[in-house]
Amino acid sequence: MITIALVVITCIISYLAWNKPGLLQQLCHHPYLESTDGQYYRLLSAGFVHGSWSHLGINMFVLFQFGQVVEYRFAEMYGPTWANLMYIIFYLTAIVVANLGTLVKHRSHSGFTSVGASGVTSAIIFMYSMFDPWQMFLWPPLPAIVLAVGYVAYSTWAGKNKNDGIDHLAHLYGGIYGIVFLFATHPESFKIFTYLLVNDTPW
Repeated sequence: MITIALVVITCIISYLAWNKPGLLQQLCHHPYLESTDGQYYRLLSAGFVHGSWSHLGINMFVLFQFGQVVEYRFAEMYGPTWANLMYIIFYLTAIVVANLGTLVKHRSHSGFTSVGASGVTSAIIFMYSMFDPWQMFLWPPLPAIVLAVGYVAYSTWAGKNKNDGIDHLAHLYGGIYGIVFLFATHPESFKIFTYLLVNDTPW
């Protein structure tokens, strides 16, 4: 239910930002203003606004598909008392952590901005990969763990070498954070993951 609520909230805020002059610029990730004016709220608010319908649609589809699985696993790991709170904490902190790379890299670049939930959706996909490392993705047709490793390698390279308007560092930092959060808050999950990895079985 929390995943669905996050999808709805993000769609509403994105839509409002498209139709209210200046709101998108007020909410976007802007490393220069964050570092010079202390507008650090942007590290979080940027995850709830998007640049277009296609951008929004892709991120919300991924969130809806994989977020519900992760939310269900949280209920198993943390129990009914803490699961919802842990999931919300994970989601919000993943948005912030995913933006830290570009905060450092572009803190002196006044023209750089970014928006979107791609960082947190990367965190969710990577965490999903820990739950079922050999699950085959439809596209690209690779096991989840292979895709995750390849994605880290590509995002690392692209973050250093490409200037295509895509925040590759957010994908990288978000993905890594998804794994770190899981293993740090639920250490038993690392043992489970290694067992699944060796025995090719789902959680």
